[in-house]
Amino acid sequence: MSAIEAFQAIGVMRWPLAFSLLAVVALALRSFRLVKPDAMPDRHAKAWIDAILFWGGFAVITGVLSTLVGIIIAAQTIETMDGLSAGLIWGGIKVALLSSALGTLILAVASLLWFGLQLRWRFLITEHAGGAA
Repeated sequence: MSAIEAFQAIGVMRWPLAFSLLAVVALALRSFRLVKPDAMPDRHAKAWIDAILFWGGFAVITGVLSTLVGIIIAAQTIETMDGLSAGLIWGGIKVALLSSALGTLILAVASLLWFGLQLRWRFLITEHAGGAA
């Protein structure tokens, strides 16, 4: 299954996950501009950097919620139908788990970006405070 097919299989939950991913990327780009080396650190940069981690967490929560709903739907289908193959059942569960995997991947990227930007921001604050003393 390709990445595009996996994204389409997630269904309606792909929109909040896609929004979370776009928010993480947009906030990271904005934060990179705010924590330029050799520049005075922006006092609002920390809030922008922390927002990256928030949207990563939101992606995981959305993914897990989507997985739970998908598994409930699969369980309801199994209850109402007789003679379902194990491959069909596990295929439905696999699709349900894709949203959790995508949400976790978004959080992993967001966490790495947050950590790098946080470290860069702290170094700038330390340099600026040390230079003023």
